[in-house]
Amino acid sequence: MFQTEPILYLQSLGTEWFTFLMIIITSMGSSAFFAGIIIIGTLGIDFKKGFLLFQLLLWSALLTETIKALIAFPRPDFVDSRVLNLEDGIENTSPFNGNGESGFFNLPDREILESFRLQKVFPDSPFGFPSGHVALTTALWGGASRVFNSRTAGRLAPMVVLLMAFSRMYLGRHFLGDVIGGAALGLILLVVFTYFLKSPLKDDFFEKENFKLAFRQKNLFFYSAMFAVPVVFVSLSLISGEVAGFFLGTNTAYLLIIRKGLPEDEGSTGQRALRVFITLMMFGLSALVLDAGFGIIGIAGYPDDTLIEFLKSFIPAFTIWISVSICIKLGLYNIASTEQIE
Repeated sequence: MFQTEPILYLQSLGTEWFTFLMIIITSMGSSAFFAGIIIIGTLGIDFKKGFLLFQLLLWSALLTETIKALIAFPRPDFVDSRVLNLEDGIENTSPFNGNGESGFFNLPDREILESFRLQKVFPDSPFGFPSGHVALTTALWGGASRVFNSRTAGRLAPMVVLLMAFSRMYLGRHFLGDVIGGAALGLILLVVFTYFLKSPLKDDFFEKENFKLAFRQKNLFFYSAMFAVPVVFVSLSLISGEVAGFFLGTNTAYLLIIRKGLPEDEGSTGQRALRVFITLMMFGLSALVLDAGFGIIGIAGYPDDTLIEFLKSFIPAFTIWISVSICIKLGLYNIASTEQIE
């Protein structure tokens, strides 16, 4: 489960073109890819169903990062200097050589764990278990199958998850135990999501009165789940500023949208495509501008801290509300009453 030998064997068989292919596959587990898929599903197909799937991904990211921080297992390239980080092309400077576990079910060596956890400065995304790429991929494709009642997504899900898991191991980013843990977490979240879709809470999520500033049980529940939880988790350093930013930015956008009335999903293929294009442009351009802007600030000597990470994800996620408003003004959307999802 935490041996480096399988990874070393896979990397020994690799070629330049195969590595490129694996990088493309692993990029399908990035936040940019997920955001693009969700925008297409929400703005182009069904707003309510797409947004429910978005919530599943947000919670998957939050819980994955929380478990990573609590368990604090290293990645393979820290455990064994022979493992290459093929995704980033970074030279391996680990002091450990050939220290992968000998037993299949053994946990990482205690000496390595202590050395890893005593580091004062961690690199970006240092923790291995569970694999976030695999957990989110499982949630995305399995969740799409559930919420859109799509047999195609359901049939593709196992293959896509296996390809993602393989790419993460080949690129040296995860152990076998990491990808199995990610798939297991994704499946657990899918079970919870399925029960949620069958519960009254699904319909309550689209009721305008549940998002008024009122001291009611449902209002308190939704505000706590959508806003208080990520604030608490990021303050405890259990999640990154990036995850908290996406979580709060998306939910703030939704709060502003539902208070004016949810948009209807009617429209021609051209109108739907234009809605998706506008939202993708707003999201992508804001992300590029912020990345460039904060890059200049970083060069000037300011650290890229949690607040900057938060803003770089909060603002692009928040542009969903701006995009919906633009689409309404352009006549690409009509405002509907907050009827329940079918």
